[in-house]
Amino acid sequence: MIVIVDDNTDLLEALKQLFSMTSEVAVFPAGKPALNFVKENKGKVSVCIVDYAMPEMNGVELARKLKEVDKDIFVIMMSGFVDFEKVEPFLKERIVYQFFTKPLNIPGLVKAADEAARLYQKRRVI
Repeated sequence: MIVIVDDNTDLLEALKQLFSMTSEVAVFPAGKPALNFVKENKGKVSVCIVDYAMPEMNGVELARKLKEVDKDIFVIMMSGFVDFEKVEPFLKERIVYQFFTKPLNIPGLVKAADEAARLYQKRRVI
């Protein structure tokens, strides 16, 4: 299952339509309800695609909390407002699996989510 979190509801709906063709998808406009959903569905959510800049809880804070719930979960971050230097440490720490800038490279995002979902399943088997 893929969880998508972004306060831009138009993008959220577009990504939901795109990913629901191949996966079960849940979408949230904020981090707290997404985090609660992942807690309630631990082991079922393999990938979270999250926006960096959101009110209340930014994408990095959400990514850290998601990893506390399920260390194997893959977080893909996207943003139109942040420079790579701010996100690079989280990539190195493996809190964030991949980072995409907006406007999104849709084929790249789909490929990254597919790869992450496969890797998640492999980790769960081991």
